[in-house]
Amino acid sequence: MDDGHRLRIGAGPLAGALAGAAVGVVDGIRAACLFGSGFRIALVTGLLAASVDALVGVVAGAAAEVLIRLAVWGRRRNPPIAARALAFVLVGAGGAAAAAGTVAATALRHNRFLAAGLTALAAIAAGLGGVILAPALARLLGAGRCAEVAPRAPAPAVALIGPLLLAVASGVIFLAVGRTRAPLRGPALIERTLWSALPAALLPFLLDRLADWRRLPIRWRWAAPLAGGLTACAAAVAIAVSWNDNLRFAPWIDILAALAIAAVGVAVAFWLRRRSPRARGGSVGLAAAVGLLALFALFRASESEPARKAGSARAALVGPMLAAGRKLLDFDGDGYARALGGGDCDDSDPEVHPGALDLPGDGLDTDCDGQDATAALPPPAVMSELPASVPRDLNLILVTIDTLRADHLGCYGYGRPTSPAIDALAAEGALFENGWAHAPSTRYSMPAIATGRWPSAITWDESIWWPRLGADMRTTALALHDAGTFTAGMFSFNYFAIGDHRGFERGMDLYRSDRSVLHVPVNGPMESRGSSSREMTDDAIAFVDAHRDRKFFLWLHYYDPHLSYEPHPELPSFGSARVDLYDGEIRFTDLHFGRLLAHLREVGLWDRTAIVLTGDHGEGFGEHGVTEHGFDLYTAQTKVPFIVRVPGLPARRLRVPVGHIDIAPTLVNLARGPAEPSFIGRSLVPELAGPAAADTEMRAVFQEVTSERGKKRAFVTATRHLIWNEAPSDTTECYDRTRDPAESRDIWDLAGDATCVRLSRDLRRLVAGLALPEGAAANVADGVTPPGAVGPAPSRPLDGQLGDVIAVRGTDLGPSQVRGGDTVEVASYFAVKRRPDAGWKLFFHLEGPAGTRNLDHVPVDGLMPLERWRPGQQIRDRQRIGIPLGAPPGLYTLYVGAFRAGRRMPAAPAALTDGKDRLRLLSFTVLP
Repeated sequence: MDDGHRLRIGAGPLAGALAGAAVGVVDGIRAACLFGSGFRIALVTGLLAASVDALVGVVAGAAAEVLIRLAVWGRRRNPPIAARALAFVLVGAGGAAAAAGTVAATALRHNRFLAAGLTALAAIAAGLGGVILAPALARLLGAGRCAEVAPRAPAPAVALIGPLLLAVASGVIFLAVGRTRAPLRGPALIERTLWSALPAALLPFLLDRLADWRRLPIRWRWAAPLAGGLTACAAAVAIAVSWNDNLRFAPWIDILAALAIAAVGVAVAFWLRRRSPRARGGSVGLAAAVGLLALFALFRASESEPARKAGSARAALVGPMLAAGRKLLDFDGDGYARALGGGDCDDSDPEVHPGALDLPGDGLDTDCDGQDATAALPPPAVMSELPASVPRDLNLILVTIDTLRADHLGCYGYGRPTSPAIDALAAEGALFENGWAHAPSTRYSMPAIATGRWPSAITWDESIWWPRLGADMRTTALALHDAGTFTAGMFSFNYFAIGDHRGFERGMDLYRSDRSVLHVPVNGPMESRGSSSREMTDDAIAFVDAHRDRKFFLWLHYYDPHLSYEPHPELPSFGSARVDLYDGEIRFTDLHFGRLLAHLREVGLWDRTAIVLTGDHGEGFGEHGVTEHGFDLYTAQTKVPFIVRVPGLPARRLRVPVGHIDIAPTLVNLARGPAEPSFIGRSLVPELAGPAAADTEMRAVFQEVTSERGKKRAFVTATRHLIWNEAPSDTTECYDRTRDPAESRDIWDLAGDATCVRLSRDLRRLVAGLALPEGAAANVADGVTPPGAVGPAPSRPLDGQLGDVIAVRGTDLGPSQVRGGDTVEVASYFAVKRRPDAGWKLFFHLEGPAGTRNLDHVPVDGLMPLERWRPGQQIRDRQRIGIPLGAPPGLYTLYVGAFRAGRRMPAAPAALTDGKDRLRLLSFTVLP
């Protein structure tokens, strides 16, 4: 548009709102249909997406209109050349800063492709913004010295050469930032920053110069569309040629939705431009009305959990915009809102929200799940008696195959011949039809296998990227080593590099990760090129030959089925599609794994070697719109093969659900080792050797994942898969695995499914319990009496007060006379009259002949700061006061009070205080 005043005031936000609503309603209904929702839910989801997109359109349209008017205003004057030069220096500096800042922000990312793309986008956005705003900035800088001219319309050269110039700038930045495979540090970071900042700084000036270039020897009317079309075709070809699994992960739905809103918005704006306004500002009022209507619809539609689920999962902008809205509406600053499905049951109390620590027995539902938390961890695994038919000198081989889905193996019903060797192994052993990973990624599944503990029950050392096991974590290899077994591990992925000491090497007599060099990373850890199954099997065969005369445990990890999927000439091809190549990788791994099985037979070890085979996680091929792993808990990402072949035990198929944490105690049990107290899984020996379990339907496998895409938790049984999208959406999905094994129809919203409801309640209780420190349940039971209940009475009553907030009821005291080296046990009793204001803390001072000793602590073993005290509760706080050897004899007095920011809460009555707003709790004597 060559004249901003020909555009009606408010036409930008109005056009954006109408365009967003039109695109959103189609996108929402499409999302609901893909999600398998019914007609009513589809309409509500369409309304939700339309309201979100309309609000986005209002903001984007208003910003676009402001930019257009600023650009036109700037081009109405011809400022001095010095002002124009300074303006382009400033906007160029802004573009350079945007590019350099993005390089710095993404310098440590292993995915250099993504880092390069973000840098190029930041530079282009800053360059386009700069060329639009530079004339207005020049007019401001040259105020009073500008001659009025007709607004300059961009020349057709911009349409012809502008896209090419943007492509060149993007290419330079991509080469600068993305040509390395490693994170940027030191001189390399400085070099790439300069190479990115330079084109970003020049881009506004070069684009502006194109607007005045009118000497191209071609006819504009047909040349501009042709050039634009050719540029679009070139971009499409470039995307097709460079398409890989990093580019595939780009948010294409969000991008397409934004482009659709922009295109429809431009069309509406042109339509509005041709209409004469009946009243000045009419478009402003209409845009405001549409925005308010969209806001009202957003609040109403977001109350529907099915609509939030479908919209967040499949609609373009619903999930991110709802998350942004919750942040704006989080009135108590605890990270959760009551509105827009935030789940906060009290948005005026920062101690109450879905992510809060819910202490059992305190009478408060602080995590908004409607129930009290309980201790969560199962008891330690119990070992079972092995039948005499199982050899006493049993060898153990644990085979984990990366990214191996159960439903792509013949023994699990797959139609392609991907796994003849694994199928033969399953035919001689126990095949668990319901084998599950606890997490959808290697970095959490493999630690669960190694430790026999859920990821959230593992202590982690976060000092390394992809954390290592905490120093106190015991491993399968360590337990077997202590039981007298020679232990070895062979891994083919650099996550297991010996130099990183992630914990897998603990207890290993022999540890190898050198074959990981056969897999070359491509733009980070999500993809690599190369294969290692042949070499891994060669190493395993060599190990068996070298240790055939001793009892051994070997953990062998194959990596080839992980992305990327490559063809293997020695095998027939299944095709060239992603899933075809994936199946080919499974067949390649199976071929070489079969060589190990054959060798065990050849050297006479088959009849005294137990083999456990599983996948660490699965992979998505479009189910639920997911084409990856690492972020979701659906069947495609977490249902893995689970095969246990033990000499002397019968072959069988079992429906009982099992998980990765069951592997560690099972292996120790097969080795006839003692029970490992740290393992929380259960030994599967009873299922392997005895009758099928009677409580199959009641057993549930816990699953979890926390990533940049949110926090998700799940329970899976033989008949149900319940997934709680805990954050940010707080929605629940439930699937009937008997009737719908592909999990295509969510039945959570259907009334009357008692099993789903029970699983949801149990899952939330478990998650709340996992957040509790060890021993918290017992400490709270001893230290907190909920409102309305009768609490324990102190042996030494008091009638003290701290302000109008806390009543000090009395104390218990161990021996009143002690000597140096003894310990004094004290219990203090409090009653909560009014909720303490934020920031108040208790203090405890011990005064005696040795001076004042600070005994400050958070009551009830750190579980009950004053922020958690509620009216009606009674608190019993225990502390042990050690008396140092050589402490001066005499009378020692313990005082209590409350303070905040250097001010103390008034203490009463005066007879119990020392005049310093401290109450005397008790006294004892230290003897010489």
